[in-house]
Amino acid sequence: MKYIKTILFMAYMWIELLLFMVVWLYVQYLNKFAPREKRDAFVDKTVRNWARRLLFMAGAKVDAQGVENIPTDRTCVFASNHQSFFDILLLLAYLDKPHALLSKASIGKVPFIRLWMREIHCVYVDRGDMRAGIEALQNMIKVVENGYSAIIFPEGTRSETGEVDEFKGGAFKVAQKTGSPIIPVALDGTFNLFERNGHWIKSGEVTLRVLPPIETKGMSRTEFKELPAKTQRIIEESLQKTRA
Repeated sequence: MKYIKTILFMAYMWIELLLFMVVWLYVQYLNKFAPREKRDAFVDKTVRNWARRLLFMAGAKVDAQGVENIPTDRTCVFASNHQSFFDILLLLAYLDKPHALLSKASIGKVPFIRLWMREIHCVYVDRGDMRAGIEALQNMIKVVENGYSAIIFPEGTRSETGEVDEFKGGAFKVAQKTGSPIIPVALDGTFNLFERNGHWIKSGEVTLRVLPPIETKGMSRTEFKELPAKTQRIIEESLQKTRA
């Protein structure tokens, strides 16, 4: 069953992305001639609904809570643990709206997907190049300063076990430089959906918990240094409660 589900999922995803080229061309028209609010609302709705359809096709039963913790009057930096390929779809689908992702460079090379990633202002980072990493953080800072919230995975890559790996400090500089609050997001179950099964899709329950903001304005240098570990601890405690 998991083999059939995976094949159907991949076929559906690529066929829809191909058909979406017509929609993408309309977005290019909006980029040139429509107010930013109208353009953003259309892109947000399109990407959000696409992500939800893919999660449905995968058989993901989603329990999303805490969206009311997201401030509506300012930009934020969402910091999430990273279990699976499906984390990106889950965040695009169930946060208040799709946000810019700080993503690995290889995703920026995937046909069709890269076009839509560009429309939600994603920034790519080459983790093997320190200079490129610094440039990526600077670009993400510009995105947030331009009024768009950002999603980061402080672990740097997907966990190989489904548990939370050490949070690195680099991406937290986006919050530090922009004065944006950090919004911890705890994801669970996506590892069982895909990676645990040898990269074959298996239906299952997944959870998304948006946790209360951590304000960064006025933080001391010592507090910023401790921020990655603090955020990781908050997410791990939320995961423990969810699993209990």
